[in-house]
Amino acid sequence: MTGLRELLEGYLATRRALGFKLATPGKALDAFVGWMEEAGEPTIRHDLATAWASQFSRGTVLEYLNYVRQFAAHVAWFDPATEIPILDGRPYGAHRPRPLIFTSDQIDMLLAAAGRLTPQVRAASWQTLLGLLTVTGMRISEARNLDDGDIALDESGDGSGWARVTDTKFGKSRLVPLRSSTMAAINRYQRLRDKTFPVPKTAAVFVARRGTRLARSTAGNTFREIREMAGLAGGPNQPAARLHDFRHSFATTTLIGHIRGGGDVDAMMPVLSAFLGHVGPEATYWYLSNTPELAAALAERIQASGADDE
Repeated sequence: MTGLRELLEGYLATRRALGFKLATPGKALDAFVGWMEEAGEPTIRHDLATAWASQFSRGTVLEYLNYVRQFAAHVAWFDPATEIPILDGRPYGAHRPRPLIFTSDQIDMLLAAAGRLTPQVRAASWQTLLGLLTVTGMRISEARNLDDGDIALDESGDGSGWARVTDTKFGKSRLVPLRSSTMAAINRYQRLRDKTFPVPKTAAVFVARRGTRLARSTAGNTFREIREMAGLAGGPNQPAARLHDFRHSFATTTLIGHIRGGGDVDAMMPVLSAFLGHVGPEATYWYLSNTPELAAALAERIQASGADDE
């Protein structure tokens, strides 16, 4: 069995475990891998994918290339030389940038880089903001629009709390639970912010260097500065870190933890969807990246289930 075929089996098993049927894509990708094996090609390239797809009818060539594109995005985690099929500089089918699923070390690197910003209040603002994105999976727009009145302690008395998110993509409000450590970090930042700006210029939780609410353009420019300092600006085989990757990372790592803790994927998806503010689980599936860690967690669950059945 070739490495590419092993990757195909893992890819199909992982996505099917997440609820995708993949009947037609599975057959098409099996044929593609067989074609690659016959050609003696171990790595997916743009020219190989388009050559394989060219044998099909004009009405299905884009559909089949899209199957290969999605599979190639998975293979790229294991073989950085993999090329994602494109035509005239544009990927086939619906496309999103390949997310960077942050490791704990990469999160630490980003937080450390944020701490080197100046002045001090700007550094504290960004460290706290990135920390909040890490543990909640909020959209950056939702975090930017949080006001002090949206953060509240829970009645349990254990120091945990809630963030009320009102500026959502779908116009619905939701409550996001915050652990006591997260609440403590936010409170420390608020004290520094209020000491720096005794007369508030905004009700916003997170402020820029002049004490005003973080603007969308400011957020993007500052994060590019942070990722450059953290060494995560990307390269030929590595995507650049994006603010939206915190959301992808949260969804993926949360599901991995749930699976390894013995939880059921189908039962978890509606909960994760509600936490992220999605209208349904189908939107959440889009956020789940088929990382080696997620594939391994699902493989362990599948093997354990098989052992139980025996």
